[in-house]
Amino acid sequence: ATFLITVAIFYAVVLFVLLGNTADEALGPPLAQFSDELHLPPRFAGVTLLALGNGAPDISATVAAVRGGDWRLSLGALTGAGMFVTTCVA
Repeated sequence: ATFLITVAIFYAVVLFVLLGNTADEALGPPLAQFSDELHLPPRFAGVTLLALGNGAPDISATVAAVRGGDWRLSLGALTGAGMFVTTCVA
């Protein structure tokens, strides 16, 4: 059991490092370019543009649900995402 826990922790650390490197290489340069073009401070651009990119799938899923006539699904998706961010992320 100790071996499996050690392997799981190592695996989680490797995944977080890879995620950080990928975000730095794939999201950093476009974010810097957008902030330069919009004349935004880097911190403000990080807070606003990355949040917009993070919330875009939720918004598109909600729009698709509303267009499909399933407003309950859209309401559930929005409230579920909001609750998850509030409880787990914040």
